[in-house]
Amino acid sequence: MACGRYRNRNYLLTQICFLKMPAIKSKVVFIIFFVFVSCSVMGQVSHKKNLTEADYHLWGTLQINTVSAKGDWVSYTNSYENGLDTLFVRNSTATKTFTFPKGRDGRFAKDNWFACLLPEKKLLLADLRTNRQRELPDVVQYAFSNDGRVLVTLNAKQQLNIGKPDGSATDVIESVTGFYLNNGGTAMVYTIAKEKGSLHYCPLDGINEHFKMLANEAGCTFESVLWDAKGNAFSFVKRYPDDSDIRNGRNLNLYRLKEGNYFSFDANNYAEIKKQSTLTDLFWNRFSIAVDGKRVFFYMTDEGEDNFDNPIVQVWNGSAPRTYRQVEVEGSFEKTPKCVVWFPDSGKFRPLTDSHQPKVLLNGDMRFALSYNPAGKRPQFTMLSKTDWYISDIEKGGKKIFLENHVCDMTEIIPSAGGKYIAYRRDNDWWAYEISTGRHFNMTKQLPFSVINDAYDYSGQKPAYGVAGWTANDQQVLLYDEFDLWLVDLNGMKCKRLTMGREKQIEFRLAYGLGVTERISNFDGYVSPLIDLTKVLYLKAKSKVTKQMGYYRWNGREEPVIFADKLINQFGFTKESSNFYCRVQDFDESPSVVCIGKAGALKTVAKTNTQQSNYYWSKARPIDYRNSKNQLLQAVLHYPANYDELKKYPMVVYIYEKRSQYIHDYINPTLYNGGGINITNLTSQGYFVLEPDIEYEMDNVGLYATDCVVSATKAVINMGMIQTDRIALHGHSFGGYEASFIATQTTIFATVIVGASITDAVMWYNSLGWNSGKTEAWRFEDYQSRMSTSFYENKDAYLKNSPIMFADKITAPMLIWTGEADRHVHYFQSVQLYNALRRLGKKEIMLIYPENRHVLTVAKQQADFTHKYEEWLSYYLKGTAPAEWMKKEVN
Repeated sequence: MACGRYRNRNYLLTQICFLKMPAIKSKVVFIIFFVFVSCSVMGQVSHKKNLTEADYHLWGTLQINTVSAKGDWVSYTNSYENGLDTLFVRNSTATKTFTFPKGRDGRFAKDNWFACLLPEKKLLLADLRTNRQRELPDVVQYAFSNDGRVLVTLNAKQQLNIGKPDGSATDVIESVTGFYLNNGGTAMVYTIAKEKGSLHYCPLDGINEHFKMLANEAGCTFESVLWDAKGNAFSFVKRYPDDSDIRNGRNLNLYRLKEGNYFSFDANNYAEIKKQSTLTDLFWNRFSIAVDGKRVFFYMTDEGEDNFDNPIVQVWNGSAPRTYRQVEVEGSFEKTPKCVVWFPDSGKFRPLTDSHQPKVLLNGDMRFALSYNPAGKRPQFTMLSKTDWYISDIEKGGKKIFLENHVCDMTEIIPSAGGKYIAYRRDNDWWAYEISTGRHFNMTKQLPFSVINDAYDYSGQKPAYGVAGWTANDQQVLLYDEFDLWLVDLNGMKCKRLTMGREKQIEFRLAYGLGVTERISNFDGYVSPLIDLTKVLYLKAKSKVTKQMGYYRWNGREEPVIFADKLINQFGFTKESSNFYCRVQDFDESPSVVCIGKAGALKTVAKTNTQQSNYYWSKARPIDYRNSKNQLLQAVLHYPANYDELKKYPMVVYIYEKRSQYIHDYINPTLYNGGGINITNLTSQGYFVLEPDIEYEMDNVGLYATDCVVSATKAVINMGMIQTDRIALHGHSFGGYEASFIATQTTIFATVIVGASITDAVMWYNSLGWNSGKTEAWRFEDYQSRMSTSFYENKDAYLKNSPIMFADKITAPMLIWTGEADRHVHYFQSVQLYNALRRLGKKEIMLIYPENRHVLTVAKQQADFTHKYEEWLSYYLKGTAPAEWMKKEVN
């Protein structure tokens, strides 16, 4: 067993310390150390205890929420299974703490104030400087201005209070139905409902003379206010009290602040708009205002509705691009809402999608629309279909194909931030389409390393590593390879590597603050972010060899902020912040909030689950093993809590593709486990748990999985710690497939537990995924089941990797479980294996949980399975008496 790359950290530290001592002194130190430790151990009585089910409720889950403007404060939540969650605010030196039981929606006003909502509509305000707190009653909505000087609240009496962060109101406005801040937090719009509905604008500068009424109308209310990205304009709709009023659902209004212009769109004035068509609700991802305020994008329903409830007959046309069930799930493209653009200055509008190209995304400056049909033109059996992509000038109209028969992968067709290009993946390169000229060109032909993930071992097309963003005016594009960030200048096509991860085997990716996503939503796709290389960037970092991870800063070259043998995530910072926060955990260290100061000093701000120190706890060790092909692979071995090296223990082998990357995950003990297994539960009950990485060969998935899992299991057996006749195998979903197949190939396991598993490859291949409506063939030909051809081109490959074909070879007693409502992997797959084993007279029990899907989601049934699972293991791996449910014919 080779553990050399992952020696225990404390062991390494001890060795280094001893090596530094002169030889003669090392003996003295060793003797003193030995005597001290021996006396200490003999004189001590361990006060630790075994973890039991009665203790599980003590464990909570940490979530970092937000960071104050200068980084002096952080807020985080500890969540518990009983719902008694607590919101905390703590300073960077961990010397001052505010506690808010059941607090939610917490926000800072710079570094001086914090507010959160409490039960019963209370708003709690805390002065972080003086510790003073104040509660405001009946608050239904609140916000701070961006500069932290203004607090706005709306209470249940429809009173809008505008004032200071301490809750003192300088202005109280009656009959307010809602208020809406712009993205910058510098101004707001609020709506009033009286005899006349009215709409008001208010800069958040504390000067009430700046308040302005923008519109009013008798007998209507103003609703659904949405701002543009820059805060220059906003839209709203009018609602009339009579539901039959033909204006309801058919009006949209725009106000542009700079020139004070107010524009109205009324669908009743357009003969080409069907009478029953209405505007859909103005959600942020289905609505947008161009930066110049001259184009507004929204959706309108088409006349009529789909009628799938009581058809006379279902017509399933085998030549149609989509199955009947897909149309049921996704909706008819003839009937789905259509995206339109409205030009407020001219009053014109134009549809951007139709039944032929029902999906759309916009280029970066919102002057061109890309439309496509995700179903393609014919039946397809891949995860993502191929289709023709069209581009149209939004103002002039007209439409032309710019990509033919191209895959509908929204991560691989990305408009540039400035609007000049569309980046797309072709073969093994990133290409760009220049909108103004119609020119296509290869952006990565000069790169010395691949931008495609060649290690991706699923069937189908290997994915690209991705586009990170674009610089100003689309002059340069930032791209990823396996390890690094690259800059490609589109004028001279010169490329420059910005990070040096390859030499260190560290993968670098751009990091964003809490709540910020790396992709910007763009209707049915995304648009690339704008990256300013003159400012400091932050990078997520992950070692592919050592499993270390953390964050770096980049300012011409990368420098570590925090990087360690831990799971480090939830990176919190602001533009003004001198401190950084992150959540740090390890397999035996509960998550904590760590602050990294300006000089790089680390300070633990908050620890969770400190009661763990009272209990025996597991340790996890990375190990190396080789399969029969002599490939060097990794695995994680979790030791029993209170491990005694003089004893041997039973072991559970848990599998699902590659698991070694989870070595640093801290796992709360709980009864409520969606996928069945809880490693902390098992190690506290005296089991080893092994999680091996699995390598695959195309068309040979089951046999390769067997080879790797058995090889890893034998490698651990050779370590001399395992009871060789008391080893269980467990897998869920694809891991369930692997476990059910492996059970047909080996007798090394005393029992096998299979959850929501694929058991019959041929039946599964020709089934429908009832969640999606797609034929499941794509899972084989273009995904996880890793087949290079269709079943009809290579039947032997499918048959030899199908567990049901070898059910007669199974010798281990099997526990099968599934959710009756599972349509991701239909529970009939589990029933098939059950019936096969029943016919063969094998030992088995199947558990079917009503109301549950692919994972268990109902708490009482999660707890029931955890109990049954652990009782099953106890019987087969520890020799305890069988539980009553195992004896009954029917439960």
